[in-house]
Amino acid sequence: MKLELNDKNNGHVYLGDKLNVRTSFNFDDHTSILWSGIRLLTHPPCLKELQITKEEIFSKGIFEKGEYIRERSFLMKKNVIPTIKNRNLEYEIKLILRQPHPNNPDDDLVINKTHKIEIRAKDSGDQIIKPNPLSISISGLNINLTKDVFKPGETIKINFSSTELKQVEIRLLQKANLVCYCDAYGQTCSKVEELPPAIAGDSKTSDMTKKFLLLKVPEIAQPSHNYLWEPHEKEFWGMKYGSYVKWSLLFIGKTKPEYGKETIKFEVPITIVAKSLSGHDVGVDLFSKSATATPSIFDGVSSKFQKVFKITSIDSDIEKYSIRIKNISKDSLKGVSVKTSGLQEGLFETEPTLTGFNSWESGEEKEIVYNSKQNISALICILEDNSQRVIRMQTPLASNFF
Repeated sequence: MKLELNDKNNGHVYLGDKLNVRTSFNFDDHTSILWSGIRLLTHPPCLKELQITKEEIFSKGIFEKGEYIRERSFLMKKNVIPTIKNRNLEYEIKLILRQPHPNNPDDDLVINKTHKIEIRAKDSGDQIIKPNPLSISISGLNINLTKDVFKPGETIKINFSSTELKQVEIRLLQKANLVCYCDAYGQTCSKVEELPPAIAGDSKTSDMTKKFLLLKVPEIAQPSHNYLWEPHEKEFWGMKYGSYVKWSLLFIGKTKPEYGKETIKFEVPITIVAKSLSGHDVGVDLFSKSATATPSIFDGVSSKFQKVFKITSIDSDIEKYSIRIKNISKDSLKGVSVKTSGLQEGLFETEPTLTGFNSWESGEEKEIVYNSKQNISALICILEDNSQRVIRMQTPLASNFF
């Protein structure tokens, strides 16, 4: 058996876009599986796997020997934290195939394959932060800035004046850390240490006639952000995972002897924003073919595709249903899977089973057997092949096929 996993986004995806994934299953014999799918994972500081989302590929079923190619897509919701490599916040997609264990019926045999993926924040119009001027007077120190939003590499000009101070120092501070809450430890994760603010720049003077000081924002400065991801799945409730970066200017003033010995300190928050992407980069990632979505269950189900298959008969025997399906197209189809379930009370689908065929010749009929103890009124068959064509057929049990 051989599994292959590749992404179609060149190793990265932007928040709000879709990550398109291609998988290949090469079974060297008739194979029984319990489940297969793709999970998007990250690893919090405790190094346990944290599932962000998942997509099913195959449910429980039996496959003929051969190759089965399937594509799936993940929508990167905007509350997902982008990749932050310097804090070991990274992502991977994992292809999982679960099979019955040949020697232990109480256990499953799990085969998986992983692939690194980078999630990036998109520089879009709705993220633009409007700068505002700052004017503050505290303890005899007057501060004035023309704006409070800056970019990496930009120089901040801080105008000041004071008749009571003999020295002024200004520090550019960054406070950044992960946020990790779990059901077991709540907000007291021992793996996330409380970090003091980092000094990213410093400028001071004793020349009070100078009137201004300059501070340069480092080229590698991380933009201000406050991401917080919470799962929708009930089994993960209580989990929160996030990251924040806050920037501020710390003002330190030493008073003249005649005004006392007290040192004044206060902070003013500012915002660091990312440099804009070039038009070329945006075009490639947002409008290229690789950014389009992989077909879903109902995409592309046109009347033309519906004419590929035809259900020719359904025979029932107590809890067993035998469905015969014919390939009425002119093509020989490869890697076909048929997912069969029943419709109960016109609303609920019964547990599905899957049958995989290596090839399905034009004009050939295949028989699918579906077992169910439920009282069903119709059978649902979803067919998918290696060309990513997906067809959904729902047939009442009382249908006349002639």
